[in-house]
Amino acid sequence: MFLSDMSVKRPVVATTITLALVFFGILGFQRVGIDLYPQVDFPMVTITTTLFGAAPEVMDTDVTDAIEEQVNTIEGVKHITSTSGYGFSQITVEFELYRDIDSAVQDVRAKVDVAKKKLPTDIDPPIIDKLDINARPVLWLSVTGNQPYQKLGMLADEVLRPQIESIKGVGNVMLGGYAKREIRLWLDRKKLEAHRLASTDISRALLAKNVELPGGIIESIDREFTVRNLGELRDIKEFNDLIITYQNGAPVRLKDVGWAEDGTEPVRTIARHNRTPAVGMGVIPRSGANVVEVARAVRAKLSEIRKTLPPGVEVHISNDMSTFIEKAIGGVTEDVFIGGLLAAVIMFIFLLSVRSTIITAVSIPTSLITSFGIMHFMGFTMNYMTMLALSMMVGVVCDDAIIVLENIYRHMEEGAEPVTAAREGASEIAFAAMAATFSIVAVFLPVAFMGGMIGRFFFQFGVTVAASVIASLVVALVLIPMLCSKFLRLESKHGRVHRFFDRSYERLEGRYRKALAFCLGHRWLVVLIAIGMFFLSIAILANLKREFVPKSDEGRFIIRLEAPTGSTLHYTDEKLRKVEEMILAMPEADRLFVAIGIGARQEVNKGIAVVTLKDRKLRKRTQHQIMADMRRQLRGIPGIKAYVEDLSPVATGGRRGAPLQFDIKGPEMDKLEKISNQIVGEMAKSPGMVDVSSDLELTKPEVRVLVDRNKAADVGVDVREISSAVQQLVGGQEVSKFKDIERAKRYDVRIRLIRDQRMNPEDISQIAIRTPKGGLIKLAQVVRIEEGIGPNLVNRKDRQRSATIYADTAGGKVLGEAIAEVEALAQKYLPSGYSHSFGGQAEAFKEAFQYLIMALIQAIIIIYMVLAMQFNSFLHPLTVMLALPLSTVGAFGAIYLTRDTISIMSMIGMITLTALVVKNSILLVDYTNTLREKGMARNEAVLQASPVRLRPILMTAVTTILGVLPVALGYSAGGEARAGMGRATFGGMFASTLLTLFVIPVAYTLLDDLQRKMSNLFGKKKIGKE
Repeated sequence: MFLSDMSVKRPVVATTITLALVFFGILGFQRVGIDLYPQVDFPMVTITTTLFGAAPEVMDTDVTDAIEEQVNTIEGVKHITSTSGYGFSQITVEFELYRDIDSAVQDVRAKVDVAKKKLPTDIDPPIIDKLDINARPVLWLSVTGNQPYQKLGMLADEVLRPQIESIKGVGNVMLGGYAKREIRLWLDRKKLEAHRLASTDISRALLAKNVELPGGIIESIDREFTVRNLGELRDIKEFNDLIITYQNGAPVRLKDVGWAEDGTEPVRTIARHNRTPAVGMGVIPRSGANVVEVARAVRAKLSEIRKTLPPGVEVHISNDMSTFIEKAIGGVTEDVFIGGLLAAVIMFIFLLSVRSTIITAVSIPTSLITSFGIMHFMGFTMNYMTMLALSMMVGVVCDDAIIVLENIYRHMEEGAEPVTAAREGASEIAFAAMAATFSIVAVFLPVAFMGGMIGRFFFQFGVTVAASVIASLVVALVLIPMLCSKFLRLESKHGRVHRFFDRSYERLEGRYRKALAFCLGHRWLVVLIAIGMFFLSIAILANLKREFVPKSDEGRFIIRLEAPTGSTLHYTDEKLRKVEEMILAMPEADRLFVAIGIGARQEVNKGIAVVTLKDRKLRKRTQHQIMADMRRQLRGIPGIKAYVEDLSPVATGGRRGAPLQFDIKGPEMDKLEKISNQIVGEMAKSPGMVDVSSDLELTKPEVRVLVDRNKAADVGVDVREISSAVQQLVGGQEVSKFKDIERAKRYDVRIRLIRDQRMNPEDISQIAIRTPKGGLIKLAQVVRIEEGIGPNLVNRKDRQRSATIYADTAGGKVLGEAIAEVEALAQKYLPSGYSHSFGGQAEAFKEAFQYLIMALIQAIIIIYMVLAMQFNSFLHPLTVMLALPLSTVGAFGAIYLTRDTISIMSMIGMITLTALVVKNSILLVDYTNTLREKGMARNEAVLQASPVRLRPILMTAVTTILGVLPVALGYSAGGEARAGMGRATFGGMFASTLLTLFVIPVAYTLLDDLQRKMSNLFGKKKIGKE
């Protein structure tokens, strides 16, 4: 073998190559970022359209449907979801992952331009933008203090926000519980009537008398002046003294019909930190930025900011997502370290030599460190997938070094000189080492290139595994032979420990030889036992539960609160305060951030409570036990619905973070409501199904202003004038701007009726408007007021009106069971013309298992092809691959005994097994073929090769098993989510190793007999002897 010969002849070259790999790896380790999961960029585009005053049904039929009709024709569209509400339409177009987001945006823009011909003429231009579903706050900061609420908000918005947004990696900062500063002009309807004024008179006066226009330039002989007309009002006093009009020669000022106030926009959002009123600041990283580095930079910046804050003002960290990420990645790193130590101890026990152990153990850090260089080169981060790949391989990367050293040592025991033994031993075993390594690489090629979201998710896992094992092969063939030729010596077998292990191994080898001889004499009994074990594994698999990603204790969760549609901010806040008391009464609660009206729509009947728990070591209950207790307590609060959810670390799309999202689609909203209510009722009764809710909002209380067009025409007013007056005085309308010279900022000026005169629907009819003749009339003369209910939102999915049902699982029920139940309910309740689909984690779950099963099948095919080429035989690969079904009983048995589930983690463990378990078979078959080529009879070759390969097989198997043991135990932060991968590998390797030692030799002889019969059948010459 060229590499091993070169390393022995030229040790400096071998050393330099190894040091270069290590140096490259150290540089990568220093520069690679940290994240919880690999970021998956979903190509998603939003289209937002506004039409003032339009009802949800109007927006749905006139705007949303027209745009969706055109957008649906774009190539690569996966889903179109939309929401139509009062005066707005928002459409989200999700593309297949292969679409480039920039070209997708251009396609959407072109189609919207076509759709504009069918849209109402008075809509605002549609806004088209990219949507990054990973753009979630990594930190929630809370600004509290003894300052007035307005000043706290201005401090957060105008002082703190720009400083935080200037940090590298920060995309933007969203504010919660913040109302912008505004100049509020409160009008008294009775005083307006007394002075014969309407709201339009106030707005016209502001437009004419609160204005600053450029005056041009004055040019003298040697100087130039800019002329500014300073006509803007400078303070609240000037607003109050503003002359609206003259009546009987006397001025009527603003203060005569109301007053001006330096206040805020209408308050529709509030926030609190540990019950203290606050302004929330959600720090959202820039797309592609490293989450942990951003959080660290923000925390460092906060230490500087706190020194400059006004006395009594504080900035708290209410929730920090990066804390769990750092703990979780630290936990995986700890698993890698412990696994490496255990592997080294096992090597020492088998080799009984400090020198041999050090030589082989060098391969572990060398291979893993080299992997970091490749990770950095590929743009990967230290995340669950890459670090799990290394933790799974920590016991594997030393396998090649073990079998190379063991073979060299055997040659030395037979009398060869160290240099000769190194060259011959490495060359003899190089084929088997390469076959095993390339089998692993071949397995993870389909994993790295799977389709869909799961393919992007596991791309980094597959590439990292391939990188680590290739690095270990290079180390085994370049570094290990050189080290053996220089430092390996035959150890004198002195001491009790040496003699004990030697005698134990000799007894084990002798008993194995006898047992193997018995199996060769009773081959069909062994075959029946193997078949029975395989069918047992199938029976175990049938009883295993299935889910997407196992839940883990992250030390944080979110409670979503929902008051009845139409509830006021005051009502929702009253209920939220009871929830706060309940949460902070828990001994496990550390921090609490609550908010109402978060988001663009600022829905005052919806709130959130983000709960951060104390460290796991400081509490007796797990996160999910606490969540279950919270659900029970929240049911005792009347007048509100509460849903307790995990803060999902995996972005999978969907409208919300609930794992189960079930969409019902059909033409009629009333029937959709009936069907969804039936299914929600059945789901709520199902044990283990929790937080069941629907997004249908069809009972929003509304006041309808019905214009009598004939009466309006008689007095000369039109519908727009009436609507404008209602908007100005009831809703409040921006009519001008105020410039704060000290802050160099401009603020809105808004007029509105005083609160007491707009509390009841009847107050609308008392509003006065001016007629073309100059007189005033009350709206009661031209409109009729009635109350009713209507939809608050109209949702669509894939061109059909939809209702989405959300749910979570608890009490042992998992996502796979919940999906099966919901599909059965859909078959029961959905009539003809109505369909269903899944979203979020549920959709990803169904897609993921399809892709993973296909990847498993592809991996088996690729392994066969690789082995066929390496053995130059179509038959021997079948012998080697019999280890695959033998491993399933151990893998599924370990998952069953630990009460784990089949998830994407355990499935990746199964795929990993397909590569690992064939290594033992390769060692047996390869050496048996070598002995037969030297003229040895078949059975004699089997009985000699198997005991000779027993030591390296046990060493590699046990190092692999103990290498994944820390992952299988799942004791570190976030370990519950990744334990399934380790358990599948642990159990599979254990069972496969025990069965392989007996079944593979038996299968080898049976297939050899089959080959002889085939040769006889086709008249070919027999090769070898029995």
